[in-house]
Amino acid sequence: MMKIYIDEEFAGQCIKIMSEYSEIYLSQIGVTETLINLRKRLSSREFTMAAKLFEVDISTFNIIDFDEQTSDLAVEISQGTNLAILDAIHLASAISVGSKRIDFLTYDKAQRKAAKSLGLRTP
Repeated sequence: MMKIYIDEEFAGQCIKIMSEYSEIYLSQIGVTETLINLRKRLSSREFTMAAKLFEVDISTFNIIDFDEQTSDLAVEISQGTNLAILDAIHLASAISVGSKRIDFLTYDKAQRKAAKSLGLRTP
């Protein structure tokens, strides 16, 4: 999500890919992670503006709750990998959506590899 609010490598590509989807899912933890990262990387004034834009965007997203089942799945997914904790949680959240076909957008190589191994498409 950071790429939408901070001009960094692949930002334009990320925005283009996301605009192609009518439904976007984001874990509740992703909401927190994005806001914390924005606060760390932006000035106070820039953060206020970015947070307002983010709030508008997430009002159209499907927010995935983080529950015990998703937590257990994240632990299972992380077994035998070098995934960061939040990366495993995001993958578990995507899988928890269930029967819907999920495309998982990531720019992290380890997370992309894990997503593919779990049967998620990675645009």
